[in-house]
Amino acid sequence: MRWYWPVPGLFLALVLYVLVVPGVWNQREQVRSEIPAGYIIPSKFSRILAFGHQGVLSDYLFLKTATFIGGRSSAGQPMTEEDWEYVVRSLDVITDLDPYFADPYVLATGLLAWEANKPQEANRLLQKGIDHREWDWRLSFYKGFNLFYFLQDYATAAEYIMKAAQMPGSSAYLATLGARLAYYGGQSRTALFFLQEMLEDASDPMMQQRLLKRRQALEHAVLIEDALDLFRTREGRTPELTELVESGLLDELPPDPYGGEWFIQPNGRVFSTSKFADMK
Repeated sequence: MRWYWPVPGLFLALVLYVLVVPGVWNQREQVRSEIPAGYIIPSKFSRILAFGHQGVLSDYLFLKTATFIGGRSSAGQPMTEEDWEYVVRSLDVITDLDPYFADPYVLATGLLAWEANKPQEANRLLQKGIDHREWDWRLSFYKGFNLFYFLQDYATAAEYIMKAAQMPGSSAYLATLGARLAYYGGQSRTALFFLQEMLEDASDPMMQQRLLKRRQALEHAVLIEDALDLFRTREGRTPELTELVESGLLDELPPDPYGGEWFIQPNGRVFSTSKFADMK
């Protein structure tokens, strides 16, 4: 009888990735913070290298990508444009390998739209998830919010939010969310509805920490916006931010947890120079 030494396809695939992808993934904090944004093997070749284990390889690449982002964050290094392009390419390959994998879509909408200022890239990935995870109302909800909040495409946003509302298992408040969004417009309060839903879905500790910090920033922005609305009603004009404290509408300007300075945009929305990303 002839014997063959078993070589699992998954093990071989991972070995090949280690050989051809720059910056070998390592768990040590110091190494993780120094890993450069590397080359991503295109999906058509990754499928071949997976040897039938596309789902497991997708899991591995997702962990590698999350570790890359976490390494930058823990080392206090801001993400560069090259870093974000690497993340986009990685998530593309991950979701090509396993388009039913939910976590990459949550990561895309939580980071690309908010921190990388790439809502269109986030929505492109979300659409891939919508096409495959037809039962998952969250993806339509996330895309609808991005369209409304970041891209100001209100009509299309309403379509996706209504689609989410009609899916089994969706939150009861989605049926009236469209009206709330229309009422509040582009103010920060709209983002709080969205972030609360994301917090309930997020299981990754890094993502939870980021969302909690962003929620705090938006809660502070809402306090300022509410005071602005009261001042405008009383005085008939838009004040300087310091006038909100001087008039007694605020005890003090709440801090931006990201370290930025608050300012009023032309549309009346309160925002910060930090753009809700850590200032280093």
